[in-house]
Amino acid sequence: MSAGPSAERRSGAWLSVAAAGLIVGAVEAVLAVAFAALVFGGRLVSSLADGIGLYLGAAVLTLAFLAWRAGSRGVVGSVQDAAAAVLALVAETAATKAIALAQIAQQSGLRDYDAPDVFLTVIAATLVVTLLCGIVFWVVGTRRLGNLVRFVPYPVVGGFLAGTGWLLFKGGIYVSSGVSLHLRTVLVLIREFQLVHWVPALAFGAILLIAVRTIDRPLVIPAVIAAGLAVFVLGMVVTGSSIGEVRDGGWLLGPFETARLWQPWTLRALGGADWLSVLRSWAGIVTAVFVATVAVLFNISGTELVLDRDLDTNREMRDAGILNVVSGALGGIPGYHALSLTALTERMKVDARAAGLIAALVPLAAVVFGASVVGLIPRMIVGGILVFLGLAFIVEWAWDKRTVLPRLEYGIVLVILAAVIVWGFLLGVVIGLVLAILLFAISYGRVELVREVAFGETYRSNVDRPVDERIQLQARSDRVQILRLSGFVFFGSIERLLERIRHRLESMPPRFLVLDLRRVTGVDASAVVSFAKVVRMAHIGGTEVVVTAASEPVRHQLERGGVVGTEGLVFEPDLDRGLQRCEEALLEDAERNEAVPLVLDGVPPALSRYFERSSLPEGATLIKQGDPPGDVFVLESGRLRVERVTDEGTRTRLRTMRPGVIVGEIGLYTGSTRTADVIADAPSVVLRLPGASIERIAAEDPALAAALHRWFAETLAERMADRLRALEPLLD
Repeated sequence: MSAGPSAERRSGAWLSVAAAGLIVGAVEAVLAVAFAALVFGGRLVSSLADGIGLYLGAAVLTLAFLAWRAGSRGVVGSVQDAAAAVLALVAETAATKAIALAQIAQQSGLRDYDAPDVFLTVIAATLVVTLLCGIVFWVVGTRRLGNLVRFVPYPVVGGFLAGTGWLLFKGGIYVSSGVSLHLRTVLVLIREFQLVHWVPALAFGAILLIAVRTIDRPLVIPAVIAAGLAVFVLGMVVTGSSIGEVRDGGWLLGPFETARLWQPWTLRALGGADWLSVLRSWAGIVTAVFVATVAVLFNISGTELVLDRDLDTNREMRDAGILNVVSGALGGIPGYHALSLTALTERMKVDARAAGLIAALVPLAAVVFGASVVGLIPRMIVGGILVFLGLAFIVEWAWDKRTVLPRLEYGIVLVILAAVIVWGFLLGVVIGLVLAILLFAISYGRVELVREVAFGETYRSNVDRPVDERIQLQARSDRVQILRLSGFVFFGSIERLLERIRHRLESMPPRFLVLDLRRVTGVDASAVVSFAKVVRMAHIGGTEVVVTAASEPVRHQLERGGVVGTEGLVFEPDLDRGLQRCEEALLEDAERNEAVPLVLDGVPPALSRYFERSSLPEGATLIKQGDPPGDVFVLESGRLRVERVTDEGTRTRLRTMRPGVIVGEIGLYTGSTRTADVIADAPSVVLRLPGASIERIAAEDPALAAALHRWFAETLAERMADRLRALEPLLD
């Protein structure tokens, strides 16, 4: 009893898959025909059937390949409109150049000149574009560069896609009327013969767009196409027109001279195409590949939203790359993920792999049955679909985005679209790239990449100094200007830095100008020139420039620009050592001697008899990491450095100690082993207070012991406050 319903469900599921596959295949076949008409419908209209055969073959390959590779993830593929629009421009350019060369040869009397086949030249251009798309897709996926599209400003991409929409819209008008849409052809388009051909296509495209935007159903596109075909047939019946009369009136794609649609044209193109004309169309080829790359990345992101699942962008790009390499070798148009067709199978809740494989049979059948069937397709349907695709791009970016994008960015979209309409797509691309650079410069230049911090309390070196030295440095805090830079320093941001430094040098020149480059990722040539100007200005005013934490690439760039080695400029490995240099110079300016007599504030004179004075040569180790605690030391003169050895064996400098600083008091209280090495950084004299003496003081003189521990506690409190202040630079 249970087998019956189960079999019925399986039968119903397969019927749904078959229905979805047939619908997807029919839409894909119409798209392939429309794109072929767009590319081959101009100078090559006599070869339109051959172009249709190639694009139907590309549709078969795209549907079948992506169903096999990505169908399990819900992806459905399609030949693509964005690539077709620009490819039509490339084909027209290559064909024009090939015809021009042939005419020049004929006028020059070169009878032996073998004129290349214009159709094969267009096939060669198509082959190059699709192969390059495949290679670029594969490289992007293999190198895991799927996020590269994020580096192209969003409004610039929008302008390109809106311009692509204009090309598709123009193509739809041309396919239906035979007249290209320009200002100079407006009077021709409003003639009765052309008017009755392109107006129905425009109306059909507009109705299809309205239906898609208002009716949220997966079958809306095939339903409107079916309705359009029905209206066309009804019109024939009402007017009493025969197939021959309709064909003679230019309403159908046919008749075609050839009966066989697909032939191995790419093999013939290798020897018969004008490859020089193809190479001269390099600007359009590069543009087509760029637009296709941006479009496929956008489509993959959109597919994730449709399927409500994450996709591996790089894997999808590799699959698209393989597809286009194969398709290009066969003369096909670029193809990749299709948002609308993927959404259709997803909403019908069918297996995308099975539906895609069934869908591939529809354009395959069109190829098998030949040109006689394809020639019966009405031009108004083909042109209307191109109009619909073009309007969809234009409306999305030139109308819908007006409330989403900031005014400046929305204006960039409109400027690029206007440039494409007035001057053509290639010039529009150039303007778009220029606007991308300007947008980057303006937007990034507004980011505050320079932060000035105060020298003294928070920003000072990790040198432990006695109170009197710290007071001296605090009194001279205005003698050091610290500027912390971040990001990429370029012509759009360096001027603000230069203006800030110039203002300070003119008003109150500091003794030191510290430029911390730890967070700088790179500099351009303009920034290097400005750095050299800063050094010259500072040197004239008696200011020394200290550059800290410059990475190797940044330093190399500054060196190439002649900044390194300039008088009045020094480099330090990090901000800590740079500030230490400034502090020591300021103390020397105050005529303070390094060997200042030691004063132990707050400690009774009786404590001095417990100290043991000893001298350390430079490099001698006072305390070794890992030793047991015990003695406490006071630096009387010289300089000590504290270093720690990590588990990996790396030696790290923690801080430097000046005279009057206590060393080793923490172990006295915690009982833990020494946590770092203390080494004489210069010939030094230390006062050693043995642990045994501390115990004897506690037993024999409680008052002196209390004073001693109070001194230790005050020292620890000061160091804790220093560490808390030092956290601020790490958190900013």
